[in-house]
Amino acid sequence: MNSPIPPFPQGSPDEQAEYWLALRDSPFYDGEQERRWQAWLAASADNREAWRRAEAFFGRIERIDPAQIVDIQAALRGATGARLEVADRPARRGHSWLVPMAACLLLAACLGWAMAAGWLADFRTGTGEQRRIQLSDGSTVILNTGSSLSVDFSETQRVIRLHGGEAYFKVAADAGRPFEVVSSSGRVRALGTAFDVKHWRDDLAVTVYEHSVRVAFADGETVESLPEGQRVESVGGKAGRPESVNLKQVGAWRERRLVFKEQALQAVIDDLNRYRPGRIVIADTDLAGHRVTGVFDANDPEAALAVIEKTLAVAEWRLTDALVILRRR
Repeated sequence: MNSPIPPFPQGSPDEQAEYWLALRDSPFYDGEQERRWQAWLAASADNREAWRRAEAFFGRIERIDPAQIVDIQAALRGATGARLEVADRPARRGHSWLVPMAACLLLAACLGWAMAAGWLADFRTGTGEQRRIQLSDGSTVILNTGSSLSVDFSETQRVIRLHGGEAYFKVAADAGRPFEVVSSSGRVRALGTAFDVKHWRDDLAVTVYEHSVRVAFADGETVESLPEGQRVESVGGKAGRPESVNLKQVGAWRERRLVFKEQALQAVIDDLNRYRPGRIVIADTDLAGHRVTGVFDANDPEAALAVIEKTLAVAEWRLTDALVILRRR
């Protein structure tokens, strides 16, 4: 049985201190966790110093004006893609806003180890990585960058849970065991052999390369048979209508190419963010809606960014590679 507690990070003492700080304020913290925390503190002076820094950092959060929380949450939501909600339960120290505030900052700082169920996944890829997976039934999966999935096969069914990201499925025939891909935004059942599912934030997109699939969205909308050469999306929780697509264009990611045709710059930057560490943020609303057409090398997102900046006369402000802010010149 999988533990409900995220795994202990193997990184720096600072990362471990942030882990303990979050865990100690969670419902999963018990006597056994207390003993482990005490042992971690006693293990080294570096651990104790990291704990002191972490407590001091979150101590400063207590002094933030609660009126600033909404703005900070919105900024973090834009940077991380996380859905951030203010909790109703009281904080340990009497500030009802402290726990969600600390949680938001911790999610941004800890590279998302507790953001999603991806840490429970059977297979995952890192930033910029792709992976080909051979399943036990003979089906093949190509897992795109920053993606994760789990496999649940039995004698009567084949279920893939896509926690997040994108995957292409080439399904082996087995009439007695339906093949389904499940995410929080919907469920896709293979009626043929080859299709792509992209689950990013709360949006879902399904593209069929061979034969057809059945798509059931979380909002109740259903496409009984989405045929080859068509794509259907759910954006912001609302399902759209199926539309024909260029399969070579939408499937170019499997050849490490990013192809955009009259796409909003925000959508292009969202894709580039999946292929590079750190975050690119557009500070200009009008600029975010500018239409972009181009073909870029997924192995070199920095080159793609440079072309976009030159073509659109965009200026950047860079805080190392971790944060790049784009605005009009």
